[in-house]
Amino acid sequence: MSKWNYKELGLRAGIEIHQELDTESKLFCRCTPELTQDDPDFIIRRNFRPVLGEMGEFDKAMLVEYQKGLSIQYQGYDAYSCSYEIDETPPFEMDTRSLEIGIILCLMFHMAPIRELHVCRKNYLDGSVPCGFQRTTIFGLNGYIEIDNKKYGVNTLCVEEDAARKIQYDEKNKIITYRLDRLGIPLVEIVTDPDMNTPEEFEKVAFNLGLLLRSSGFVKRGIGTIRQDINVSIRSGSRVEIKGVQKLDWIQPLIDNEIERQLNLVKIKEEMEKRGLNKSNFNIKPIELTEILKETKFKPLKSAIKNKKKVIGIKVPKMKDLLGIKIQNDKSFGKEIAEKLKSITGLKGLIHSDEDLKKYKITNKEISAIEKKLKMDEKDLFIFLFGPKNKVIESLDVIINRIKMALDGVPQETRRAEEDFTTEFIRELHGGKRLYPDTDMHPIIITDKMIETASPKIPEYPWEIIDRIYNEYKIDKEFIIDLILSERLAIFERILSNYEIDPKLVCISLLETLKALSRKNLPIEKITDDQLEDVFAALNDKKIAKEAIEEIFETMALKPKMNIEKILKELDIKSISSDAVENIIDEVIEKNQQFIKEQGMRAFKPMMGDVMKVVRGKMDGKKVSDLLRTKITKFLKQ
Repeated sequence: MSKWNYKELGLRAGIEIHQELDTESKLFCRCTPELTQDDPDFIIRRNFRPVLGEMGEFDKAMLVEYQKGLSIQYQGYDAYSCSYEIDETPPFEMDTRSLEIGIILCLMFHMAPIRELHVCRKNYLDGSVPCGFQRTTIFGLNGYIEIDNKKYGVNTLCVEEDAARKIQYDEKNKIITYRLDRLGIPLVEIVTDPDMNTPEEFEKVAFNLGLLLRSSGFVKRGIGTIRQDINVSIRSGSRVEIKGVQKLDWIQPLIDNEIERQLNLVKIKEEMEKRGLNKSNFNIKPIELTEILKETKFKPLKSAIKNKKKVIGIKVPKMKDLLGIKIQNDKSFGKEIAEKLKSITGLKGLIHSDEDLKKYKITNKEISAIEKKLKMDEKDLFIFLFGPKNKVIESLDVIINRIKMALDGVPQETRRAEEDFTTEFIRELHGGKRLYPDTDMHPIIITDKMIETASPKIPEYPWEIIDRIYNEYKIDKEFIIDLILSERLAIFERILSNYEIDPKLVCISLLETLKALSRKNLPIEKITDDQLEDVFAALNDKKIAKEAIEEIFETMALKPKMNIEKILKELDIKSISSDAVENIIDEVIEKNQQFIKEQGMRAFKPMMGDVMKVVRGKMDGKKVSDLLRTKITKFLKQ
C-alpha cells in the first residue's frame, strides 16, 4: 500500500506506447523489417549539430544533446538497410499496410482519421536516426479507450519509423554505435491524456492498451518491439517523462518514487526562496583550486593533477545543506546533479561540501583553504571538479544552470527508469519546436473509400473476445487473456471449431505445456499453427492419447520439418485396443501379486506407473486408470 494520498497531491499520469507494426516492409523504403545479429556489411560515422525548427528557434533539449559532443557510428546491412537509412536517398511512399493499420487503429480508438496526413520531421540529436530527424505522421486526435465504464482520453495516434538500435557506448572516446536494421520499421505511437490518478489505474489502462494492440493482430511480438513510457506530474510539480518501463509491476514504485522526488525538489525550491535566493545569485565565476589540492591523498585527484589536469571550484551562495537533501530513496540532490553532469559532459567526480569529504581524504586544512580562496560565508557551499580545464569549466556551467533551475521547482525532463525504481536524467523534455513538415513528402489524402475499406477490418476488442470465449467454452478468463497475449487464440479457436476436444485441455496444452518446454530452452517458436492442429487432429482420431502431447510438441520443436506421421512412428506412438491394455495390466498384476496382497488398493499408484510405462500416449490415462482399478479390485476379492 502506498504512503501517498494521490488525490490530495493531484497526481496525473499518462502513457506513451510505441509498438512496432507487423508489416512486410519498412515505413519509407522497401527493406525487410527484421533484426539481425550478423556482422555488418558496412560502417559509417557521423557527427550531429542542432538545426532551427520551423519557428526559427532551437529546441532546448537538442541543445543539451549537442553539449554531449558525441560521435555516432552505424552498422549497416545490405539485406536490411539501404541508401534511405543513411540519408542518401529521399523517402519512398508510405508503406500501404502501415497506412491501413493507422486508419483502423484510429477507428478502434474512436478517432476520426485526419483526412490530409502530413509527414513531419521530429528532430533527434542523440544519433539514433542518421538524418537527424524521425519521420512521423499524426493519424488521429482526441479519441478514447473505455475501461470499466470510464473513458480515458487518447490524445494522439501517430505512425512513425523506429529508430536505430543502440549496440554499445565507448565512454572514453564518446562514440555511440547503432545498428541500422531496426531503423525505419513502422511503429504506432499512442499517447493518452493524463487521466490516470493512481498507479493502479495507470496499470489497468496500460495493460488494456497492450492487450488491445496484441489482440488486433497488427503488431510484432518479442523483446524490443514495444516500449512504454510514463508521464507523471503532481499539482506542485511538473511533467516528467520516465522511459523504459519494462514491466507493469514497475509502475507503482516508479510513480511513488517520482512523487517523492518532485515533493523534495519543491521543498528545495521553497527553502531557496526562504533564503532570499534568485537566479542572479548564481552568476558565479569559477576559481582554480589546483594549488590547494596538489598534495591530496585522494588517488583519482592526485593522478589528475599529476597529468596536468585542473581542479576548479565555485562558491554556491546560501546553499549549504541543500545538495545533501535526499530526494529519491537514498539519492541526494547533489547526486542527481552529478548524474545530469555525467550524461551531458561525460565528466565524473563532482565533489561538494555537503558530502562527507573524509571519503575523498580531503583534510580540514584543505577545506579551510578552499573556503578562503572562494571567499565563502557560513551558509555557502562549494563544488569542485577536476579534469581538462575547458571540460571542467563547461561542466561547471551545467551545474550552475541546474541549480538555477531548482528555483523553478521540478524541471521538465525525460528520465530513464532504473531497476531500483529510481530514475536518471536522459535529456530535457522535448518541445514542439523540434517538429516541422517534411519537404520530401507530399500530403497523403485519406478518402471515404479508404475508410470504408478499413472499417470492416476492425478486429474485436479484447474484452469482447474474453466474454465471447468464456461464454462459449467456459474456461477461466485469465487463460483467455494468456491466449491473447501469447497469440495462440486463433489456433485455439481453429482447433475447437474443427474437432470435438475438451477446451481446457487445448488451452493448457497451448499455454502451460509449451511454456514448460520453453523453460527447457526448447525452440517452441519453430512449431507452426498447422503442426499444432495436426497434434489435436491425431488426438481427435484417437491415434494418440492426451499424455503424448508434450512428447510430440518436444519432438516438433527439435525437428520442425518432421510431419506428425513420422513423429508418431519415431516415438512408437500408436493407438492400442482395450483388450491389449487389459493384457498388459494382467501381466503387471501377475508379476506383483504378493505386493498387491500386502498393500491392497495402496498398490494402485505404483502399478499404474508400471502400466503407463508401456501404454503412455497410446490410450487415455483415465481409461487405463479405470481398467486397472477394476482389475486390482477383482484380484483382491479372489
